[in-house]
Amino acid sequence: MALRNRSTQSDLTSDPDFGQLSSSDNSSKYKQNKLVPNLSGKKVLLFSACVLLLYQAASHRDIQLYDGKQLKHIKVEPAYDESKQESSVSEVKQCTPDQLAVIQTQLPPNDCVANKNQPWVQGCSFTYATRCPDANWLYNYYKQLHRNTKRSQKRTFVGIFIGCNKGMDAVNAMRMGSGNSIFDKSKWRDAITQGGRIQLSNAVCGQDKSEQFNLEDKGWQDNSKFAQLHCVEAMPGTATALEESARQLAWDQHGFVVTHAAMSRRDGSIPFPVAASVGVENKGIGNCKEGHSCVNVTMYSLDTFVTKFVPENVPINYLSVDVEGYDMDVLLGGMETALSRVHYFEFEYNWMGSWKNQHLLDLVELLDHQGFTCYWPGFNNYIWRITGCWLEHYDIHFWSNVACVNRNAKEAQSLAKNMEQMFEYTLSKGRSLVMDHV
Repeated sequence: MALRNRSTQSDLTSDPDFGQLSSSDNSSKYKQNKLVPNLSGKKVLLFSACVLLLYQAASHRDIQLYDGKQLKHIKVEPAYDESKQESSVSEVKQCTPDQLAVIQTQLPPNDCVANKNQPWVQGCSFTYATRCPDANWLYNYYKQLHRNTKRSQKRTFVGIFIGCNKGMDAVNAMRMGSGNSIFDKSKWRDAITQGGRIQLSNAVCGQDKSEQFNLEDKGWQDNSKFAQLHCVEAMPGTATALEESARQLAWDQHGFVVTHAAMSRRDGSIPFPVAASVGVENKGIGNCKEGHSCVNVTMYSLDTFVTKFVPENVPINYLSVDVEGYDMDVLLGGMETALSRVHYFEFEYNWMGSWKNQHLLDLVELLDHQGFTCYWPGFNNYIWRITGCWLEHYDIHFWSNVACVNRNAKEAQSLAKNMEQMFEYTLSKGRSLVMDHV
């Protein structure tokens, strides 16, 4: 997610026989036509069984998915550490008809429907609302966390940025989470541009120029007993620049870890274009089909990456996924173990890549069963809940951002409460707030 701070990867395509998750919950208020894969014979029966198993088993956190070759067993856990979680996944209140009416007024379908055949124009209400969110809910949470943390009770912080790009958001997240002032965006900008000699690709939301997290109290600084930020980037040129910058600043000695890798639903390797400017945001695996010079890049599932690189006894406080249309693939690759450890994460919804054949509702419902509540994150303290508040036009694919919080992680309870209160504040604006024709 590209954040506006105030204070390119995964599978090329799904397997041809792989059916996207489809809702078979007859009690659901909001139904829609789902993509049905081109299957025949026994595979039809197998696919249908998998769809049924997905939702019947969800209450038991035990899911099976067919990946085109075999049934894959997924153990869905509501928590990474039962001692720090609620005993079961709490439920989210469904939006009332009146609340849904307000949301539809604020995020109307008009432009989305009118522009559905040209999604690249980004003409849709939930795109207008979320294209450069300011994430005040997150900044306020960490400010309060630093205020309440005693020097004798230091915390841990782990962040993972998949699709790290220029690293600006990752640097700011490490500064925010660790409380360590050595992580400074201006120093990073000088390092990655080699003192201004290298021109970076333009940032969509101007992260390289926006203000960084304010460590307003010196007592906050270096407020973590353990801090680690994994900056994962698949584009070869960008990954090299990130690695060199982290080494130059010696941040690699302070937990800022750059990994040149792609992320997907499974492990392997995948080609990425070589010739691209540092920090380019619209290039990725799809461009290798267009005759670009490409090299194979190591590819991990999120589960494998976390097992391999993240200490097992700490939660993952902040996960960001920004992979140009393959975000759902990355998240599906973390369903067995990784996501259950995450407190808060962001991803992009898109019309490109695997997203064009996938459905946001499927992912939101699957995440709900794991205890995550998802929102459209906006700016000026506006935020709209998606979980339990689904509207039909959300299934029209446009680029936008989604933020999800683990409502069962005790350490994230105040963040979850804050996000829900901001949603209620947004609803209170009623018809005076309309994100259309912006």
